[in-house]
Amino acid sequence: MVRRTTESEPMDPATFVAPPDDTGRGHFDWTDRHERVLGALTAAEEERGGEAPHLEQIARRAGLGEDETRRLLHDLVRVHRMAAELAGSDRPDLGPRYETTPRL
Repeated sequence: MVRRTTESEPMDPATFVAPPDDTGRGHFDWTDRHERVLGALTAAEEERGGEAPHLEQIARRAGLGEDETRRLLHDLVRVHRMAAELAGSDRPDLGPRYETTPRL
């Protein structure tokens, strides 16, 4: 089947663009800084025996500031779905922890 832009003009299939719903490394917003933060998160989890680390630990391992790391973690959680935020997991509350999401 050929899609048409008008009744008489066929649409070029090369102009079809996939919706930006792919997640992870192939996503159009993926940067080397996302890679650094994901690597830092993974390493911090391994170092802690699988326990989810806090923002400060991830930022330190990634060599980035906490504000930038928080923004990148937000992307990893909401856009790329490669991490999860665990809020309220400490008593007293020391802020959110983050963990990588399982990949099938």
